[in-house]
Amino acid sequence: MTVATATGLAATVDVAHESGSTRIGPRADAADLRVTMGEPLRLAMLVGREPANVSAAQAVALGANADLVLTLTTAGPGNLIDRATALREARPNVVLVVADKDDADGMIELIEALRLCCAGGHETPLVLVSAHEKARARISLAAGGLPTEAIPVPVSRSARDAIVTRLRALRRGAGDIVLRDEAIEAAARSLTLATGRAALVLDVSGASTSLALAQPDGSLTAAHSRLGVGSGADRVVARSGLDRVRRWMPRPIDAPALLERVFNRARWPDAVAPSVLTLALEMSLAREALAHLLRDADRAGFDMAALASARWIVATGRLADLPRAAQTALVVIDALLPEGTKRISRERRDALVVAGAIATRSATDVAGMTEDLALVTTLSPKRATSLTVTDDTGPIEEKIVRGAFFLMPTTGAVQVAISGSTTRETAGPLALGVIVDARGRPLELPQRDAERLPTIARWYSAVACLPIDEGTL
Repeated sequence: MTVATATGLAATVDVAHESGSTRIGPRADAADLRVTMGEPLRLAMLVGREPANVSAAQAVALGANADLVLTLTTAGPGNLIDRATALREARPNVVLVVADKDDADGMIELIEALRLCCAGGHETPLVLVSAHEKARARISLAAGGLPTEAIPVPVSRSARDAIVTRLRALRRGAGDIVLRDEAIEAAARSLTLATGRAALVLDVSGASTSLALAQPDGSLTAAHSRLGVGSGADRVVARSGLDRVRRWMPRPIDAPALLERVFNRARWPDAVAPSVLTLALEMSLAREALAHLLRDADRAGFDMAALASARWIVATGRLADLPRAAQTALVVIDALLPEGTKRISRERRDALVVAGAIATRSATDVAGMTEDLALVTTLSPKRATSLTVTDDTGPIEEKIVRGAFFLMPTTGAVQVAISGSTTRETAGPLALGVIVDARGRPLELPQRDAERLPTIARWYSAVACLPIDEGTL
């Protein structure tokens, strides 16, 4: 097992998985830290008319890994009874109120609906009020006996970070606990600090999906959701629909059989995939979970250009634990649809999660905790383009045509050059090599099974992703 270090001292960390935990470190008697998902947080939002406030509230929910169960706006439809009914059915344990400066009356109407929802002994949520001073006083008065707290107006990054910190505190139980999303963010910062390069960490676990982009200037962009490939698999299907999950499968499977397999993932969340078909399902779920998180981040006003510009992508969690390195690389490529040339790496089992947990308390060393898998070069050639890959065995030149997708295995240090460009991309030894992707953006999948299945199977085979032998992973 990997032992992470904190300021030179060995630390023992328990990393919680869905069916148990893994203890990593030198001591078997007790752990210094525990990494867990934390308690579920059902969050409802009451917001004003300003689109910026709606986006800011959505960004807070993504940052705190909260389940956004309901959003009501002062300009939205519905009367008092309709709104109270919607709140009662959503069962939030926290309500985030973001009021516009000149819309206190409309917000008070939403608060009255919340009070009606809580009448009759229903669970009383905590109300976090983000508003200017006069409006906050009126809203708190209208809340009556509901517990309220004042929070900053989420117009700045520091204010949003403060709200996220408060929401995370509600998810954190007793003991010295580090939430998994906190550990992922700290791991991204540690990687960037150690290398001086921007690092985009993608974490897919059984119950959550996260992305965290750390920049050399110290800024961090992060989003989290409770979508996953285990107990969170049904959430992915609920959002995507069976057809969007099934479209990534390289072999035919009908909807009832696929649905049964999804429910089995939730019942046996940490089980090792027993067949190629089950493994392909896990990869499909991971693609959709990442794609949904990216779309949510876009709607919440995240800097998608910054995410797209990250040239180093690191996979963690179940995404990194897939049996073959090519499986990790293919899911990352299909979910992110990167452009240009990117480096894809993955953590050694739980190593970065542990390092991130320690980094929330003190400095930590992340050297040797990642493995470089591939350089992915995305091209959109209008005519045949030459790509030259140079490694320890010498240069190899390939002609790239539109629609091409293949792997060029490499040995030792690698340099990639494209005809017509003076840019040279370099990397150290890669587990796979250079993956060339000229399939186009956006990636178009055929609608009919008769066309789509051979296409998907060809992409899997192009990078030696799934074996021909059904019984071998």
